[in-house]
Amino acid sequence: MPDRRLRFLAEGGTLGALMRAHDWGATPLGPPEEWPEALKTTVAIMLGSRQPMFVAWGPARTMLYNDSYAVLCGGRHPAALGQPFRDVWFDIMDDIGPILERAFQGEATHMDDIAFVMTRNGYPEEAHFSFSYTPVRGEDGQVAGMFCACAEITARIMAERRQAFGLALDQALRGLVDPAEVANTALRLIGTQLRAARCGLAEWEEGRDGLAVTAEWGDGSLPPIPPGTVLMPAGPAPARPGWRIDDATIDPGPPLPADAASALLVPLARSGRLDTLLYVHQAVPRRWLAAEETLLREMAERVAAALARARAEAALRASEARWRGLFAAMHEGFALCEMVRDEQGRDVDFRYLEVNDAWERLTGISREAAEGELVSVLIPGVEPYWIETYGRVVRTGEPAHVEYHVGTLGAWFEVFAYRTEPGRFAAVFLNVTERKASEERQALLAREVDHRAKNALAVVMAALRLTRAETLPAYRAAVEGRVAALARAQTLLARENWSGAALAQLLEGELRPFVGEGQRLSLEGPPVSLQGRAVQPVAMAVHELATNATKHGALSVAGGGVVLRWVVEDGGATLRLHWQEEGGPAAVAPQRQGFGSRVLEATIRGQLGGTIAIDWSPAGLACTMTLPLSGPVAEEPPIPE
Repeated sequence: MPDRRLRFLAEGGTLGALMRAHDWGATPLGPPEEWPEALKTTVAIMLGSRQPMFVAWGPARTMLYNDSYAVLCGGRHPAALGQPFRDVWFDIMDDIGPILERAFQGEATHMDDIAFVMTRNGYPEEAHFSFSYTPVRGEDGQVAGMFCACAEITARIMAERRQAFGLALDQALRGLVDPAEVANTALRLIGTQLRAARCGLAEWEEGRDGLAVTAEWGDGSLPPIPPGTVLMPAGPAPARPGWRIDDATIDPGPPLPADAASALLVPLARSGRLDTLLYVHQAVPRRWLAAEETLLREMAERVAAALARARAEAALRASEARWRGLFAAMHEGFALCEMVRDEQGRDVDFRYLEVNDAWERLTGISREAAEGELVSVLIPGVEPYWIETYGRVVRTGEPAHVEYHVGTLGAWFEVFAYRTEPGRFAAVFLNVTERKASEERQALLAREVDHRAKNALAVVMAALRLTRAETLPAYRAAVEGRVAALARAQTLLARENWSGAALAQLLEGELRPFVGEGQRLSLEGPPVSLQGRAVQPVAMAVHELATNATKHGALSVAGGGVVLRWVVEDGGATLRLHWQEEGGPAAVAPQRQGFGSRVLEATIRGQLGGTIAIDWSPAGLACTMTLPLSGPVAEEPPIPE
């Protein structure tokens, strides 16, 4: 872009190109070269960020935004660029309009979760966002515009809702013993949650040609499907997890009943064979949301497990002859046991009388070794919790449903225990180790992403507020550099699922852009992996050192260079990094502490609990930083004041 006044639009990816090509003279903003400096600076920061951001400017609240925000606009991009905010988000103005106007009155707003129903993709959908609205003042001190940094959190909110509904479903089914009641309750809750006309189960039974309806719930808008009606041919398990049919006249998928115009179908398989179909039907075409499809898929497994448990209980209550076959064939682990008591009548152990093949598969212990053996001998060091729980079931007759970790087996088990006769109990269980690990990873990732987003906003705002420079270009360069360092750290973390990052890769990415032709950069040290929460602070600290070296130190002259060495000490518990500038001017201590020095103190000392020592030497600036490689770090970064 030849005009120096338009250099603030030089970057920004796709949106930067669209802004450069846009006819701004036809908008209230006028030609970009005539824009106020406050608007130019804000737009430059926005285009340089990877976080969704937009600016609303002037009386018309004209919108400008970056590539990440364009994703949130859906089908309204690119037409939204340069349009009044009210015209772009007309369908949510009742909710967001007052907040926008308060920003133009000088009131900043931050919200962790705001919900809208919008039609950004051509159909109504619920969306959730976290955001902050910040007034931007012109040279006259009056509010001229508003700057927003935001993030869409719809996926997290929907995941939390699914988890809450799953817990409610489990709670509703927990006390039910009749399989028909379990099925009817589950289908009613799922159908109501999805606002479906019809929700049902079709299952395969020996002698049938396909999956036939065994239970169904409806809201009355569609007639019930007669029990025994075959909905899908029997056969091998399908390769896909399910079908979403918005319009049966055009969407591919299994044939639907004549009165159903749209459907969600979730097949379940056992031993490679299609076994169960959970379905919801609608009388008219309906655009099913991805979150609704995910919920039905997750609930299908729960319903199948609940039905398996209820049917197992019914079989156990029937007769010895009938439950023997189920005992051997059931997918869930099953054990018949008796309690062992001491002379005072206290529960001290229990003995396995019979176990099934699934018990052997789920525990990894052979049936031959288990049957007739005490649990204390079979599983040395087993938690007393199991003896206490089973003893209480036998004494009171009250069933127990528990999830507990067996440390000696390194596995989580979900167990249903019932008293079968005096002194004896039956346990039906599943190994849920994988599910528990998945839930923990999902919760950890959600917390980490939320934590990082808040930290990023805090650091950006601190940089905007506290950066000092003699000229606007210098101010813009300083802020952009700090935001870019933060963005690079975020990208590196996201690539590793927020678990951490390699130190050498982090340092190379942060320092290489500062090294010019004829200058040197040397990185020397063993492979080190930083904790996830240490990546951003280390990146910010190194960025400040590099910025200082470019302005005042070894990277400000030809032939200068930086050597960064690190070692791991204290048996792997401590990292020591040594920064040494060479071939540059003598290092002179500043008269006052600047923002960069405060960042070093806040990150290395305050956030990571480390130490920092700076030597303003005639040979060049030297800085030694130590920080722990393990253990807790600060939940929130101390923001330098």
